[in-house]
Amino acid sequence: MIMNVNHVDPMTEEFTAYRALLFGIAYRMLGSVAEAEDLVQETYLRWQAQDRAAIVTPRAWLSTTITRLCIDQLGSARRRREEYVGVWLPEPLIDPAAPAPDAAAAMADSLGVAFLLMLEELSPVERAVFLLREAFTYDYAEIARIVDKSEASCRQMVSRAKTRIARPDPAGRQPTAQAEQVVRRFQRACATGNLRELLAVLTDDVVLYTDGGGRVRAARRPILAADRVSRLFLGIRERALLGAEFRLVRVNGDSGLLIRRRDGVVVVLSFAFAGDRIQRIYAVSNPDKLHHLPSPPGRN
Repeated sequence: MIMNVNHVDPMTEEFTAYRALLFGIAYRMLGSVAEAEDLVQETYLRWQAQDRAAIVTPRAWLSTTITRLCIDQLGSARRRREEYVGVWLPEPLIDPAAPAPDAAAAMADSLGVAFLLMLEELSPVERAVFLLREAFTYDYAEIARIVDKSEASCRQMVSRAKTRIARPDPAGRQPTAQAEQVVRRFQRACATGNLRELLAVLTDDVVLYTDGGGRVRAARRPILAADRVSRLFLGIRERALLGAEFRLVRVNGDSGLLIRRRDGVVVVLSFAFAGDRIQRIYAVSNPDKLHHLPSPPGRN
């Protein structure tokens, strides 16, 4: 008798079909790749322990489980963020190869760093309800069952959330081709030390957020205005960016930069735009948030 060594049990196959959705929910809820992966794994273990015959709709069961795990996790995560050294930014998702191919169902900018930061203003349950409705288009009846609230309450939460995070900040996304062109100009200006070109690619009110987590050197408060931001990058160039490797990558669905400095520090930059200029720069260099990055070419 020949056995099929590639056989996968039906429970695992069903789970795999929804894995991207589950990761998408968890990452947007937590802003952490590592924590999202952990909760997807926990959901899988709970799924495997179930009697499949008792589960009417796998998508609903899995969505409910991951969302409730995230709500619980976010409570403790926020307490840790209150003690975080300096600016807290979400862990960057690099390249569409990261497990989030749910973009077609998601709100256009629901992965963007600026959007994820705005979600920090919401409570864990509000965040879950808002994301399930606006990013994943669940109907209110489904959402009510997931978070164990009434439909009316869920509708009120979404309405209030829209008012609270109604994008007062004009910084936003650019079409891919335009964004890449702007980012390449920024990269060239940093690499060559061209102050005039750097100022030309930044808005006057640009803000730089740097997240080193107390592990590497980083500004502990946002840096405001084009003159200060540009001079900071040129100052860094002299001591760390000369000879650094710059790679244009996709960061949370947008054009960004991955920089490997001579001193071994890795920095991931993502951007928000106003027209053809950069209005927000988000720089993550905390190594605890960059473990999941792909290895550089030629390294294992």
